Amino acid sequence: MLRVTRTFGLILALAALAALPAAAQDSVAGKWILTSQSPETGSISSEFVFEQNGTEVTGTASIDIVEAAEISDGLYEDNVLSFLLHVSIEGQYFTAEVEADVDGDEMTGEFYVPDMGQGIPFSGRRAAN
Repeated sequence: MLRVTRTFGLILALAALAALPAAAQDSVAGKWILTSQSPETGSISSEFVFEQNGTEVTGTASIDIVEAAEISDGLYEDNVLSFLLHVSIEGQYFTAEVEADVDGDEMTGEFYVPDMGQGIPFSGRRAAN
């Protein structure tokens, strides 16, 4: 009986350890550095800090050429992150639709600005805490 209990306990411990990496990857919470490239602005690195509650995502963005940035309507499901990024540049306001594929600590995606009819690709990496 003791042998069965030990074996069962070992199986449960291994299952819990195997589940840890998957659970950690189910979140985009934390600081990310996103780098985009466009003909107008060149290369821009920006800091995004995401907070996650279930599949809902909120956060902040610090972008050099932008006076103010706000994230809304964030969603993270099936390794896809999407949100709206509301920005102000030189008194002009616009909203970018953002979608990214997330693979562990890396993401690739696009900032799409409907008012401009333009998409700007980006790549990102989770920053070390």
